[in-house]
Amino acid sequence: MLHRHLFCCVLLLHVLFATAQDPFISQFFANRMYLNPAFTGIEDGLQANITARNQWYAADKGYSFYTVSAEIREPCWNSGFGLMLTQAREGLSPLVSTREALTYSYGGHRGSGFSGAIQCSFDQKHLDWSRFTFSDELDPVFGDIYGSAVADGIGTVMYTDFATGVLYRWNGHEKAMNGLKFQTRWHVGLAVNHLWSFFSPTNAPDESFFRTNTEVPSRITMHGGVIIPLTFLAGVNNGLLISPNFRFESQGSSPLNLGKSQTLFSGGAYFIFMSQFTFGALYHNRSPLGGTRHTSAVTFAGGFSNQPRKQKTNGYYLGFSIDLNPNGLGWQSKNTFEFNVRYTFRGLKTFCTPDNARRYVPGGSTGCPIWN
Repeated sequence: MLHRHLFCCVLLLHVLFATAQDPFISQFFANRMYLNPAFTGIEDGLQANITARNQWYAADKGYSFYTVSAEIREPCWNSGFGLMLTQAREGLSPLVSTREALTYSYGGHRGSGFSGAIQCSFDQKHLDWSRFTFSDELDPVFGDIYGSAVADGIGTVMYTDFATGVLYRWNGHEKAMNGLKFQTRWHVGLAVNHLWSFFSPTNAPDESFFRTNTEVPSRITMHGGVIIPLTFLAGVNNGLLISPNFRFESQGSSPLNLGKSQTLFSGGAYFIFMSQFTFGALYHNRSPLGGTRHTSAVTFAGGFSNQPRKQKTNGYYLGFSIDLNPNGLGWQSKNTFEFNVRYTFRGLKTFCTPDNARRYVPGGSTGCPIWN
């Protein structure tokens, strides 16, 4: 029992004094609004998405993170609207962080060109101080019988925050060495979270439970990917595509100073077969070069999608992944599991109907078919 109390104390010190970091999602290509708000409303219809992540369960139930989001595109205004709810739970106390975010995006019509977005969120962090046991409360014989001299902090911290993002998507026309031509699908994006801290740290929200003016550190995310049909390879039919993707994040009081920030690189590729089955692998570390000094992870992911060609027929995507830690925490942490569900409601009435029919193109930033 004593080691658990000590663990709580160490966790408390980490919460109060360590540099905070936003929740991490392994299948970032499957939760686009969380990756970059500029993805909001890039597809027709109403998109509903659920992500559930459980990390290092063996370490006293570890860390869990959930997101529920919905987004819709309004073709008359060339705009997208989104709502996202997130919750993170960590530690034995536990520390519970929730967020309700509203997003507006503009652009991205016909699946190509620039799109930009602004996001406003209401954040709340709650810590149950009554579940902590400090060392001065313990008697060596009778256990927990004394009161602690440690003063409790604020139980709930609330603040308003903002984020923004830009995205550029385009089609490429390539020619293989054997002379066959094929079309690729590209995207690159940039997102900045916690804008208060990025532009005006002195006016940034205070997330400290003791009101010590601890700002919410800003986060910069760069990401990109391409979808390549493998039709130009001998013996490969039209139903196989490969999609390399990358993501780089830097979070801290000065996120542009990589030496003093928390950094994360994710890179890998996944295959799409018959526009339904996806499978692939990603590597995560503080830098692209990796190394053994920090905890790294390898994600193995697979999924299935039902994306009918009829515009008014609903579709869905199911994805599952497991993160293996070859170093750092290692296998004893019970690794990390993540589950994603996305459902598309098509044929919904909007203020207007696009004046031209959509052309269906397989592939997209999520690894599932999209409308362009």
